[in-house]
Amino acid sequence: MEQLFSFLLVLHISGGTLGLICGTIATAVVKGRKAHIVTGKIYFYAMLLAAVSALVMSNLPNHHNVFLFAVGGFTLYMISSGYRVVWLKRNLGKTILSFTWVDYAIALFALVFGIFLVVLAVTALRSGNTFGLVPAVFGLISLNYARLDYQLFSGKQNVKQVWIANHITRMMGALIASYTAFLVVNVHIQMQWILWLLPTAVGSTIIYRFLQKFAPNRNVKQSA
Repeated sequence: MEQLFSFLLVLHISGGTLGLICGTIATAVVKGRKAHIVTGKIYFYAMLLAAVSALVMSNLPNHHNVFLFAVGGFTLYMISSGYRVVWLKRNLGKTILSFTWVDYAIALFALVFGIFLVVLAVTALRSGNTFGLVPAVFGLISLNYARLDYQLFSGKQNVKQVWIANHITRMMGALIASYTAFLVVNVHIQMQWILWLLPTAVGSTIIYRFLQKFAPNRNVKQSA
């Protein structure tokens, strides 16, 4: 079991490191150009590896880790839905006529994962463990995005109108969560709360500016 954990840890660190590098580059370069597309694809697959390995590691005997589980599941959903919406924008109404089981499976994962984390958070907080706030945040955000997915499936939102806002917020959201996890695990300062808030503060500002530039007419509810 320890050998499996060590192997998964190598995969997780490798995927996470490559993902952070390529995700940062994809954020910085001109959108829609080759550099953005290539680094964006590498970011997706690297973070997919990091997220899946995190989910498995966090549930191994003697290695249970709520924080790792929450970040892993949240990242998996965000990159999957953020990457998928680009595919839907290109193919919905052309090669496919409606959403497929893949889209429903991704949304269902967000719903079930969000409920599980909220229950986990309530249980922890009731026992006096304030760390329960971490799964609470990830859980509530996941449930909100599951709600937004439902709006797409039910026709209340149009893919062509909201895809860019979806893509930006979800891919960037996963990057913010990954930077937060990296800093919290590897950097230790007296005011540790700064490491929890700094990536969100910086990342949210960047997301806002990107939305203003690339999706100025987005539906307000979709970006909430």
